[in-house]
Amino acid sequence: MSGMEKGVARGKLILKCPGRAPLSEIFKIHVDIESLLAEIESKGWRHFYVDHEASLIGEINFEGEEYQIVPWSILKGPYGMVIDIKWNFPQITGIELEKLIYNIFSKNTFPRAITVDLQKKIITYINDVFWNWEEEWVKDESKKNKALEVYEFVRWFIGEKGFQLGPNYSHERYAKLSEIFEGLKSGETSSKDS
Repeated sequence: MSGMEKGVARGKLILKCPGRAPLSEIFKIHVDIESLLAEIESKGWRHFYVDHEASLIGEINFEGEEYQIVPWSILKGPYGMVIDIKWNFPQITGIELEKLIYNIFSKNTFPRAITVDLQKKIITYINDVFWNWEEEWVKDESKKNKALEVYEFVRWFIGEKGFQLGPNYSHERYAKLSEIFEGLKSGETSSKDS
């Protein structure tokens, strides 16, 4: 191959830009996530954005643009390709969402009752007032009420939305705590009825 070879590029170049695609773009493509956030709000709960990772996927269509092959490359191999894209900027065609983390809470609970990854459908954090429940806390009305509210979050995400517990949480412990809190809820109901 001599110094610089020239040719004409035709076809499609797919580009992936890892990092943080804007939330507005994510919601355009993942309307189910925006609907879930609206559903959380409709229950009187609140959500707070924490973090996300999402790659933008774009493409450029070449219709006869000139290219040059040059005998150097900052990438792998001894050659590189130079294409003047002129005003042919990439068109965004998709987003690869890897994680989207939100804290869920209410005006009565902490700013972080639970934390969920809405993309992976995993509960990554549950407040200790629920998760490390102690029997003697039953007498502490404040702890009991907060624990019951956190339980409602966890129960709704697992039971109605199909979320899973994160790897740091035991399904057996959750089942045992659920029994305790269902008992506390029914005890409150029966005491209100009498």
